[in-house]
Amino acid sequence: MSVKIAKNSGFCFGVKRAIKIASEAAQGNHKIVTLGPIIHNPQMVEKLASEGIERVNEVSEIQGRPTIIRSHGVKKEVLEELIANNIEIINATCPYVSKTQEYAKELSEQGYMVVIMGDKNHPEVIALSSYIEGECLIVASAEDVPEKKYQKVGIISQTTRKIDDLQKLVSIFIPKCHEMRVMNTICNATSIRQESTLELAKESDLMIVVGGRNSSNTKMLARISEDFVETFHIETACEIDKKWFKGRNNIGLTAGASTPDWVIVEVYNKIIECMGNINQKVDKIKDIPGFKEEE
Repeated sequence: MSVKIAKNSGFCFGVKRAIKIASEAAQGNHKIVTLGPIIHNPQMVEKLASEGIERVNEVSEIQGRPTIIRSHGVKKEVLEELIANNIEIINATCPYVSKTQEYAKELSEQGYMVVIMGDKNHPEVIALSSYIEGECLIVASAEDVPEKKYQKVGIISQTTRKIDDLQKLVSIFIPKCHEMRVMNTICNATSIRQESTLELAKESDLMIVVGGRNSSNTKMLARISEDFVETFHIETACEIDKKWFKGRNNIGLTAGASTPDWVIVEVYNKIIECMGNINQKVDKIKDIPGFKEEE
């Protein structure tokens, strides 16, 4: 029996950047807050809280304290309110998300009806839609597009979606509109993680996906994996059941872009323990078979 991790797993550039910004800002400042969870991983949010970085959910809870903007961004109106109230803003919005917001604003100003492919309840999409002045349509997939004709359509996507789904959406709109502009706003780190998870799932008897249950990109990895093999989406090692591995020879492990290395290592070591190979436990993610650090 072997355990192998998808070569691109765990923190992406945007998450590493957000955590670094938060940690550095908190040094010597015990009154700092994040507006909403900085990333979609409960364990990391809890760790930051232990370092003195309090999470608040409403502007009214900030009470004048320096405020970190989450990696998913916030609505334009919220930023304007913070500025109006002279709140010190520490912006940890992922640069790829910020760029998508710029595209949304640009397309809107150019008279396009902006179509966002994504989860309408996800904070990234909620923030993104606030940069659109004109008509906006949010769809979860190509199947949600109304049966009507359009003049000018500008298409963007939540950064964590599948490229195949974006292609399907574009295909649906081609006969429906006179003019179309498409901005591929799917993050490269997301695509890489999806591809490496797909490769591993195809050669595994069982897949373990590690990450927050509120993480869009982690849930996408689980959906991709379960199309090929039995898959369990967990947040921590304590959820693992030894029975899962009975009769399995090749165990695949992958993790979302907001999953900390130490959580992944704990999960790997728990799997190894369940297999009875305690001598193969590791201290670092780079020592897990299959892992390849992104360049």
